Amino acid sequence: MIDSEVARLFDRRSALFLTGGAVLTSVLIIRMLQMQVFSYKDYKRRSESNSFRIQINVSERGKILSASGSPISRDAPIYRIYLVPEETDDIDGLIKIVSRELKIRKKSIDRIYKTIKKQVKFQPVLISENSDWKKLAELQAQNLPGLHIKSGYTRIYELGSAGAQVFGYVGVPSKPVPNAPFFTTGITGLEKAFNESLTGTPGQTVMIANAVGRITGEDKEQFIPSQIGKNLKTTIRENIQKKLHDVLTLNRAGCGVVIEINTGNILAMASTPSFDPNNFRMDDGEEYIASLRSDIAKPFMNKALEGLYPPGSIFKIIVALAALESGALLPNEKIFCPGYWDYGDRRYHCWEKKGHGSVDLVGALKHSCDTYFYQIALRIGIDSIKSMALKLGMGEKFLSEILPREMAGVIPDRNWKEKNIGIQWLHGDTIISGIGQGFILSNCLQIAVMMARVASNKIITPKLVEDNNSENFKNLKLQTKNIKTVLNGLEQVLQTGGTASGNAINVNGKKMGGKTGTSQVRNISMSERESGVLTNEQLKWNMRNHGLFVGYAPTNNPKYVICTLTEHSGTSSPAVHVAAETMKELLRDG
Repeated sequence: MIDSEVARLFDRRSALFLTGGAVLTSVLIIRMLQMQVFSYKDYKRRSESNSFRIQINVSERGKILSASGSPISRDAPIYRIYLVPEETDDIDGLIKIVSRELKIRKKSIDRIYKTIKKQVKFQPVLISENSDWKKLAELQAQNLPGLHIKSGYTRIYELGSAGAQVFGYVGVPSKPVPNAPFFTTGITGLEKAFNESLTGTPGQTVMIANAVGRITGEDKEQFIPSQIGKNLKTTIRENIQKKLHDVLTLNRAGCGVVIEINTGNILAMASTPSFDPNNFRMDDGEEYIASLRSDIAKPFMNKALEGLYPPGSIFKIIVALAALESGALLPNEKIFCPGYWDYGDRRYHCWEKKGHGSVDLVGALKHSCDTYFYQIALRIGIDSIKSMALKLGMGEKFLSEILPREMAGVIPDRNWKEKNIGIQWLHGDTIISGIGQGFILSNCLQIAVMMARVASNKIITPKLVEDNNSENFKNLKLQTKNIKTVLNGLEQVLQTGGTASGNAINVNGKKMGGKTGTSQVRNISMSERESGVLTNEQLKWNMRNHGLFVGYAPTNNPKYVICTLTEHSGTSSPAVHVAAETMKELLRDG
C-alpha cells in the first residue's frame, strides 16, 4: 500500500518537472530564435558599432583664385599632432613630454586640459599643427601611448590682410561634425558664400577598436577617399588689390573699390583696418582675435559694402545730371557764390568762405561750389534728384546674394521722411541734399557703380565672381551732351585750381578725372561758426569728417573707375591720394 502511494507521488512530481522543463526549454528556444533570426540585423549593427570607429577624412578645400588664376586662398598639407586621453594611463606625463618637446606655452596647455574636461571620451585633442616635421618625427619615434600624428590641411591666405573681409576665412563650425574633429567650414566672405562647392566630398577611414575603445587596426575594405572641392575664380587682380589695401593702410581706417567699366568686374575691394586670417591658427590666435574685436575701427567689417556714409559733394554729379536732363539748367548758366546762400530764415554756407564768384556747371564741379548746388537742387526738386540717383545705382544692392551684409543705403524723398522720421519734408531737406548731406547714405560700391554708369552711359552692374558670360550692358539713355558736360567738369577737378589738383596723374598720357567729397559726421552750430569752427586737429578722431573721392581713367576713353573713402581724415586729400596711387598701378598694367 505504501509502495503504491509512493509510486503515484513520484509519477506526479516527475510529470511536473518534465512539464516545467519543457516550458523553460521552449522559452529558451524562442529567445534564441528571436536573437539569432528575427533580431539578427539589429544585433549585428550594434556589434559592428561597438567594434568599428568611423573617421571622416576631410577633403582638400577648393582654391579661391584671382582673375589671373593665382590662388588667393588655398589648402596646404600639414601634420597635426593630437592626443586621445583615454589611450594613455598618464595623461599629465604625456602632456608634459609633448609641451617640453614642442615648446608649448602655458596658455595652450591650459586649453588642452579644458578641452579634455568638456569633451566626450575617445575624442582627439589638438596639440599643435604648426610644428615642423623633424620635431614630430622625434616624438613619434618615442611611441607614446595616446599620441597621434595625422596629415591634414590648413588654409593659407596668400594676400594676408588685403581683402580678408571679402574672401573671408574658415573655422570650426558652430555644430561639430561627428567623427571629424578637424573639420572646418567657411565663416565669412566668399569662403562662406561658396562653402558647399569649395568643401568637396569627405571620405572615410574605418578603424577597428577593442572592447575598451582603443584602436587596434584599420578596415581597409571600407576606406573611401575624399574628393577635392571646386575652385572659385574671382574678378580680383591681386596686384591692384594689394596696392589699394597698402595705400589705404596709410590712414587709420577706410575702404575702396575698383571696377572695370566694360565688364563690371570688381578688380579690387578693400577695407581697413583689416586682419590676417593666417594668424588665427597661431598659438596666440585667440588673443589676436580678441584684439580685433575690441578695435573701434571695426576690422571685421567690409566697409566698402557694409559702411554707409553721406556721399557729400560726390552727390553733385547726380544733381548736375538730373538738372541737365530735366532741362531746368543750361551748362553755361552762371550762379553767383559769395560764400553762402540765404533762403528763408536760414543761411546755407559754402565750404569756401570767400565764395567762388560767378560759376557755371563745369566751374561748380571743378571747385565743388556748394552755393551753386543748393540752388540747383531746390530748382529741380527731390523727386528728380532721387530718380537720377536710382538710375545711376544708388540705393541698390549688387552683391547681397554672396555677401549678404551689403547695405542698400538711403535715397530719401517726402514719403521716406514721413514714414521713417515722422515729420514733413522741407525745402531745407532738398537744399542740403544738393550737396549729398542730410538723410542720404551710400556705400563705396554704389558710388563706384554710379561713376561707371556716368562714364559709359550704360547700366553697368558689378560682379566679383567670374561667370564666363560676355557682358552686354543696356544703354542708360542719358543725353550724350550732358554726359560730356559733366565729365568735362570732373576732368577739371584734377587740373590747376581744381579741388584735387595736387593728386593729378599722367601715366603715358593717360589722366584721371573725378570728384572729391567731404562727408560730415557732425553739425556745426551757429555759435561755433561765430566763435570759430574747430579744426580737425582739435577734434577727436571719431568726430572728424570722412574724405571721399570717385574717379575714372583714362579721361579720353574711360576704362576704370575707383571710389575711395578715408574715415575721419578731415579732408578728401587722403582719399584722393589713395585713388591716384591705385589708378597709376592700373594704368601701368594697361
